[in-house]
Amino acid sequence: MEPRQHQEEVIQMKEQMALLKEEMTNRHQQDIARLDGELTTLKKNCDQLSEQVVGLEGEVATLKGNNATLKGNNATLQGDNATLKGDNATLRQEVVHLREEVVRLRQAVLEERTTRQVVVEELRQEVRRRAAPSDRSQGDGEEVASLKVDTCDKTSDTISTCDVITQTAEEAGPAGGDVREAAPQWAPAIYLLDHELLKIVLSKIDCWEMFRARRVCRRWRSAVDDIVSDRRRELTDQQTRGGEVPAPATSLELVLKVQDQPKLTELQAPTTETDTDLRLVAATCHALEKANLRGFKLRVSALRRLARANGSSLRELTLPAGISDWQLEALLEPLKGLERLDVSPPVDSSGKWLRLLPQSLKRLDITESPSVTPEATGRLLTALTGLKDVIVVGSCVICDTVLSALHGCSQLDTVQLKDTRPLTDIPALTQSEVAAVSRMAVTCRKLKTLLIGSSTENCQAVLTALHETDLGCDSGQARTINLGFPSK
Repeated sequence: MEPRQHQEEVIQMKEQMALLKEEMTNRHQQDIARLDGELTTLKKNCDQLSEQVVGLEGEVATLKGNNATLKGNNATLQGDNATLKGDNATLRQEVVHLREEVVRLRQAVLEERTTRQVVVEELRQEVRRRAAPSDRSQGDGEEVASLKVDTCDKTSDTISTCDVITQTAEEAGPAGGDVREAAPQWAPAIYLLDHELLKIVLSKIDCWEMFRARRVCRRWRSAVDDIVSDRRRELTDQQTRGGEVPAPATSLELVLKVQDQPKLTELQAPTTETDTDLRLVAATCHALEKANLRGFKLRVSALRRLARANGSSLRELTLPAGISDWQLEALLEPLKGLERLDVSPPVDSSGKWLRLLPQSLKRLDITESPSVTPEATGRLLTALTGLKDVIVVGSCVICDTVLSALHGCSQLDTVQLKDTRPLTDIPALTQSEVAAVSRMAVTCRKLKTLLIGSSTENCQAVLTALHETDLGCDSGQARTINLGFPSK
């Protein structure tokens, strides 16, 4: 019985071993399938991590580029800060100089008043001397008295129109000191000229001074009125004969044109004169749309009067080189609808006039001038973020300072940068300057036309950089920029 029992136990054990083996096989297969799934998942996670690493590497490279750009901007700001400190010191010196000039002008006005009083007194004595031996009627005496009063009044008016600060009688005190005695001989000599000779003499002086001389006496007033009437008659005859009336060649012709056309829309200086006094027309122009002030003698009072009279109508303004901050502030403050400005920023500008530039400004032309520096141009462009057209003409205009300022003008449509130096004197653009051109093209999404006036090597470098730059899309299509270079 025992061997049989052993055999049965062995058979049972074999069956158990077979069951255990089958169970172990199933478990192993399940573990292998599970491990395969986990391995596949790990491979997917590794691929995703690899893609994220590549993306992070790109972002790191971009951050490094931005860091370099920020360092360059920081250096530029430090340079601007140093420039502003220098400008501040220069401005303080200018203020001291201007104060000295004001004191000198006050003294000059006081001397002129004293001299005029002496001359008027001598004229009175001359009139009394001539009237004493003659049996003039009472009416003639009254006319002479009236003439003397008119002369005194007009003299006072003439002084008051000067653009200087004058002292009142109480502030000035009694006139004294060493005043140069005026020669009494000139008055009788000039009054001996006949009417035609007097007209010739008065027509040779400056137009503004001629109209001031009209206030001296009735005879001079008549002579000036005849000069004006003769010139008006000549222009009328020329127009009657069918010929076209040319642009005003003299200040007097400009005054007549403004008087005859109260709704004049465009103002330009005379073609044959380069120093016309703006006060001649500042008070009579009320509907100007375009004003080119090159060739005019600019005074703050005249600029303010012209701007206030045309504040709502003036759209285009062209300013001469060398205009000061005070003149810009007086001119720009009333102009609320200005759309185009042609200006040369002052080198020693304090920048206060920049806040007066209207938001309606769409086109800015910065013309060639020694005052057109990259720093001044950059400050001007930074203040005008709504510009559509920008033209900058001068030396060193294609630089980081100007291009960085253009990045903020997101509405730009046309940009023209022209270096006026000889081609042999224009240095090659640096990599940062070429990259700044590309960044401007990418940042200004509405840019359609870019005109670069520089050497052939610089133009080729800009063309290559823009070709390699992704300009993005516009309405689902690739952007296109019209790039222009100067012809050889």
